[in-house]
Amino acid sequence: MKIGDIEYPSLKGKVSDAEWRARVDLAAIYRLITLFDWWDMSQSPAGARIPGTDHYLFNPMGLLFEEITASSLVRIDLNGETVSDTPFSILRGAWYPLQAVFAVREDANFVIHSHDRYAAALSARRDKLLPISQPANFALAEGVAYHDYDGVETYEDKMAPVQASLGDKNYLILHNHGMVTIGALAPMAFGRMANLRSACEIQLLAGQDHDLISVSEHVRPVFAEELRKGVVVDNLWPALLRKLDRLDPGYAT
Repeated sequence: MKIGDIEYPSLKGKVSDAEWRARVDLAAIYRLITLFDWWDMSQSPAGARIPGTDHYLFNPMGLLFEEITASSLVRIDLNGETVSDTPFSILRGAWYPLQAVFAVREDANFVIHSHDRYAAALSARRDKLLPISQPANFALAEGVAYHDYDGVETYEDKMAPVQASLGDKNYLILHNHGMVTIGALAPMAFGRMANLRSACEIQLLAGQDHDLISVSEHVRPVFAEELRKGVVVDNLWPALLRKLDRLDPGYAT
């Protein structure tokens, strides 16, 4: 296998089934980020915990998200040190925000960080996320955390404040920056990112907060009940992978 001038082997059949599944799912997330136009030409990343280990998967430095494959993902430890034979390296600073989450949230097996323009725009507003749409109410039912901007989070000393802001929430809006979502499974993290992005876009399109109609408080508990029934995107994940198989099948190699 080859990307640019770099040759690397396929890892299919050479790693555990659990690791290969995590690799395929994470590579799919990277390809879907590009497919849904969430990418902003940065190294704004996603990562996955390898089941049954204290190791993680992270994107190789210098690759477009649309080039990332299951086999090219770099296996690292929590400190960002490479622990497998690979010709690729990682951008260490980009790992810190994900390291912060993985270190304190054992339930986070997939973490996605995005600089999506709608999320970044909403993160710069004082009115935060309002209960004016179904996507927003689903996010608020799970709990949305906020983190005040204190500089680029590509340094070790920025980890503790991010951890304190996240707490037990699965959504984190980084003021003046973007957002983070987490999930025990790939479709949960990806579905939350899609949901929060949609909520941000709707709120921005809806205009000023004094003109908006919020969902009434007596209706809002319905969203928590719907979440208990199951995350809809869980059922869509196989279909999203089939879409990639048709349009961009290289992710699973």
